Amino acid sequence: MRFKKEMEPFIQGIHQVLSVSEVRQWAREIGFVQRQNKLKPEDFLSICAFMQQTVGSERLSKLCATITRLSGADISKQALHQRFNEKSVAFLKGIFYQLAEQQALFTRPLYIDHLFSRIRILDATSFGVPKNDPDHPDGAKIQLEYELFEGKFLHTFLYDQTKSDQYAARELADTIESGDLILRDLGYFSGEHLKKIERAGGFYISRVPANMTFWTWDEKGKMMEIKPEEDAKKLEPGEAIDYGHIQIGKKGKNTLQTRLVVQQLTEEQKMKREGYLQKRRRKGGHTQSATKKNQIQILATNITSDQVDMQGLYPIYSLRWQVEILFKTWKSLFHIDKVRAMNPERFACHLYGTLIHILLSSMIAFQCRYYLYQKHQIEGSEFKCIDHVKSAIEEDQGQALYHSTSFITLIKNIYQNVYRHGRKDHRYQHKSPFDILYLTYEQTFQAV
Repeated sequence: MRFKKEMEPFIQGIHQVLSVSEVRQWAREIGFVQRQNKLKPEDFLSICAFMQQTVGSERLSKLCATITRLSGADISKQALHQRFNEKSVAFLKGIFYQLAEQQALFTRPLYIDHLFSRIRILDATSFGVPKNDPDHPDGAKIQLEYELFEGKFLHTFLYDQTKSDQYAARELADTIESGDLILRDLGYFSGEHLKKIERAGGFYISRVPANMTFWTWDEKGKMMEIKPEEDAKKLEPGEAIDYGHIQIGKKGKNTLQTRLVVQQLTEEQKMKREGYLQKRRRKGGHTQSATKKNQIQILATNITSDQVDMQGLYPIYSLRWQVEILFKTWKSLFHIDKVRAMNPERFACHLYGTLIHILLSSMIAFQCRYYLYQKHQIEGSEFKCIDHVKSAIEEDQGQALYHSTSFITLIKNIYQNVYRHGRKDHRYQHKSPFDILYLTYEQTFQAV
């Protein structure tokens, strides 16, 4: 009973979007359904979002067969092909964003007693697709901003692959609030953006591109260049230098006065960095300046040393990898990148349908992880929890989601599996997110 009571707000929020009556009402409003039709809106949603094989990779004949099994409707390949149109894209896109809005009604922060009110992590994943026709899409880039404390998808943007990461950063500039911690990778680095974050009352920790220069001032106020790669040679692996308040760049819009911390990488970190640089070289990328600073990691931040010391900055910045874990599930579990050549509307249906499944699975996984921690002080694995949710939803092609009774049964079963099989394996001397955020939990260790 306690579990059901805890989950009631969540179930009600989901059913404001996914109940059969709401799905059908939205389909009528958007014009996806205008008259009695063989293909019910909830069945179209299921084949686009909740099947093991996606509409991006499956043949139309198999999709038609699935519809027949779901509802008994006999629909031809041509008729289904015609259903992938602008109205169907709007139908699925609307459901995705309605689900995203519901997050604000029932999400509960996993941890709130911290310097930061939110930890906002922005990153992108992209993929290409086969192209048999000039009108077929080349692929997609998806920008996701993830909030760590509440497990929320704050912002999701679909762009062309060629769109710069800076574009997403500019779109989000006016959404920064006081107390937000912004974590982003090198592709988003901009002195202009970082100054906007500080003016809004937010915090940032950012890696700095290897081609930037660093400057301080002597007693007479004359600028002197800092050479972090030279200074770091005196450090042992893992040790750091805190330069305090310095200037990045000498002129231009990326010029920034900020706190600079430089760490000598460990051998393991150097090997990972070198592997990344080798991939860039094979693709023809310019790596000369990066190779020169391959032994160190440079972070810029407006967090003061009184708030977080220099050794504490790197574990906090490593929380950025939580989005990388999510992207790993997108491709290895949900197969968002496994797409055949197709028209733009069907491709968009594949994207929004898969994103609906991803978002819903992430929401359920976070609720189970939250309850697991509150009741048992156990840290659940993001990847394992999402995998359990995805598998459970796909067992009946999403049909349990549309009715309250079957939905609560589904979540109970998912939670039991998460409790038994979803714990995070803690590697010796490797910090988990709970370690970094100082959350007390029952630890289980896995051999390295």
